[in-house]
Amino acid sequence: MSLQVQDLSFVHSNKDILFQNISFSILAKDKCAIVGNNGVGKSTLLKIIAGKISPTTGRVFCDDEPYMIPQHFEQFDDMTVSQALGLAEKLKALSSILEGCGTEEDYEVLNDHWDLQQRLEEAFAHWQIGYISPDMLMGNLSGGEKTKVFLSGIYIYQPSIVLMDEPSNHLDTKGRNLLYEYITHTNCTTIVVSHDRTLLNMLSVIYEMSSNGMQFYPMNYDEYREVIDTENAAKTQRLENQQKEFAKAEKSARKTMERQQKHSSRGEKHSAKKCVARISMGNLRDKSETTTSLLNKAQQEKLETMKREIHEIRSCINEYTSMKINVGNSLLSGRKRLVEANNITFKYDNRYIIGEKHPFNLSIFSGERIRLQGDNGCGKSTLLKLITGDLQPTSGEIFRSQSLNILYLDQEYSCLDNELSVYGQLESCNSKKPEHELKTLLNRFLFTSSTWDKKTENLSGGEKMKLALCRLLVSEDAPDMIIADEPTNNIDISSMNILALTLRDYKGTLLVVSHDEQFISDVVIEKTITISDK
Repeated sequence: MSLQVQDLSFVHSNKDILFQNISFSILAKDKCAIVGNNGVGKSTLLKIIAGKISPTTGRVFCDDEPYMIPQHFEQFDDMTVSQALGLAEKLKALSSILEGCGTEEDYEVLNDHWDLQQRLEEAFAHWQIGYISPDMLMGNLSGGEKTKVFLSGIYIYQPSIVLMDEPSNHLDTKGRNLLYEYITHTNCTTIVVSHDRTLLNMLSVIYEMSSNGMQFYPMNYDEYREVIDTENAAKTQRLENQQKEFAKAEKSARKTMERQQKHSSRGEKHSAKKCVARISMGNLRDKSETTTSLLNKAQQEKLETMKREIHEIRSCINEYTSMKINVGNSLLSGRKRLVEANNITFKYDNRYIIGEKHPFNLSIFSGERIRLQGDNGCGKSTLLKLITGDLQPTSGEIFRSQSLNILYLDQEYSCLDNELSVYGQLESCNSKKPEHELKTLLNRFLFTSSTWDKKTENLSGGEKMKLALCRLLVSEDAPDMIIADEPTNNIDISSMNILALTLRDYKGTLLVVSHDEQFISDVVIEKTITISDK
């Protein structure tokens, strides 16, 4: 046994239960995925297994200390690369020793890792980041470069258990291929949380995490989806049948009650005609009312039982599967020039991000559906911020159409105010819609009343994506252009499918940065622009 999880639960400081009663075990050298809807606690579970945070209850047993590739890197931005990897002290000690001024403490810190520098260089070369030095700041690296830094740590530390939280999120095509190659050949016990379907299909075991616990599926992702889709189809059919039976039972109950009431009324009239004594009539009336009451109670109990069964079946069906969002269409007509970039360059800290060898030129017209692609660190996100006006070029000019309404969807959904509540996000749009309409809209987007006061910063990636689209509907003005910068990075597959359908049906200008080929295919891209300084 390589790893065993026993009765884990995690409760937030505000007493909200994230998950409970999670138990499972993984054999040595197994390669498995943990899947589940956003917000179910997958990333938190990995952090607990890695020893980064403690569970509220339960225990984790590991044969070795796990090595983890995190999903988010903001906490490392003020660190050097060597500090983020936990190697700064060892490299400093090694340098002192090689320079002939090493102390006894330096030898203790190094702990005979004489080949550390060589292993680090070889690891960086393998992941194609040989140009990154250990003393570079993490904050100056792209998301893909940060991911590769931590992937390099696998070769440096050589752990037997590796945990990966969305490892392909920021990687370009070359980086993803290197990751797939590693997964194929590694003998490490590997646990992956990912929405990358190519990666998931390379793993032989699926653990589905939900509020009901952990479900084991000894198969790859496509096979797992077939099983789940079949189960959902059967549940949906069962739900439809149960709803029909409920409608029949309700109609039958109404007819029965009507018959009983008519029977009681006729009985009273008949008794009155026969001049039955008032006391006897009262007894008959009481008896009739008792019968009606018992009959009504039995019918209501039957209907309540059927309601509970319908609710239970519905709760087992993934609501995301049928959810569809229409964000409206741009009012721009014809082929209108929206953005024109002429011979632009951009520098950061005296380093060229865009246009070092050749200034960049770009034209975007209304109605175009464009994919912006390029290797990690080539400046894709920077170019998007130049287009929106959040950054200004170092040289050259950018023209934007007047009153251009742009919706910018990045991987953090920064169009939302993290300090506002879920309901507060809609209120902040200055919409003329009354409160009950806003809350009805939230319910439609699967935000129940229990989430309305929840802070946006505590939402999962998929929940933020839905809230951003919900907020767009409240604002009533459809965007002229939607810019999506790796929008699928922090959302689950169900949420990704919703977003893909939404963007596919959007009639306006679309500009997408994504390394997910399936997503690119789903949103129907018609034009590709490549950033390259070669």
